[in-house]
Amino acid sequence: MGELVNRAVIPAAGLGTRMFPITKTIPKEMLPVGRKPMIQLAVEELATSGIRRICIVLRRGKETIREYLLKYPYSSRQDKSITELKELVASLDISFLFQKEPTGLGSALLAAADFVGEHPFIMLIPDQLVYATVPATTQLLQHHTPNPLAVWSSLVQLPKEDVPYFIGSCGFEFEKISQCQVKIKNVLSDEQTSLFYKDAQFEIRGIGRTILPPSILDYLAEEEVKPETGEIDYRRAVGRYSESHPHYGVLLEGKPFDLGTFEGYYRYLPRIWDLIKENR
Repeated sequence: MGELVNRAVIPAAGLGTRMFPITKTIPKEMLPVGRKPMIQLAVEELATSGIRRICIVLRRGKETIREYLLKYPYSSRQDKSITELKELVASLDISFLFQKEPTGLGSALLAAADFVGEHPFIMLIPDQLVYATVPATTQLLQHHTPNPLAVWSSLVQLPKEDVPYFIGSCGFEFEKISQCQVKIKNVLSDEQTSLFYKDAQFEIRGIGRTILPPSILDYLAEEEVKPETGEIDYRRAVGRYSESHPHYGVLLEGKPFDLGTFEGYYRYLPRIWDLIKENR
């Protein structure tokens, strides 16, 4: 049996090309969702789920993320939101690493190799959200069984009309273990996923919370580089890893949102705001 998960990596070094030109000056992770930026919601979710050690991987030009979390302007009046943010950050062990080149998700994880060490960790993608009574990371951890070699992916059921807005979300071939758990047999391409669900009114896709073993870093090797972009192909590496190692999935409860494109951001932001107002 492996150890419990107590650390997380948040990749935030990307160029944000799907939201150019605004992301040339504003990191995508700093765009607001309600009254808070995406990065704060990600950190809050991890903290609520009991994760105290967090590594945020940045690149030069995205120092605003670090400054937002660590630096606070002087104000003569009490600001509840600033006080809450300071208390949140003070309760955590947050470190920041800078990725030399923005060469994809796999490269960001490799940059955090020393932070990960020999420990399992959660990778959390900030622009993918699940609005739920129980936070998405908590749900994943509740169903997770410690195993030193296993990958655990978060899954959501998407209506067919929402699928085009979840850019980069993996599809999977799997067999059910229980109502919420599945054993993943294969990581699918977008085309394979569409064929797999061609007669259904929905698709099951991954959403940005994954428990990864440290051994996954060995699979993020040079042979997995996409020749057209120079990025390490994270999806292919996980697929190759899953051919010889256990890979499980947890179907999450809640409403999923992908804010990683302008189309998704403006489609889902009003819905999220309505949910926030309903639950004040």
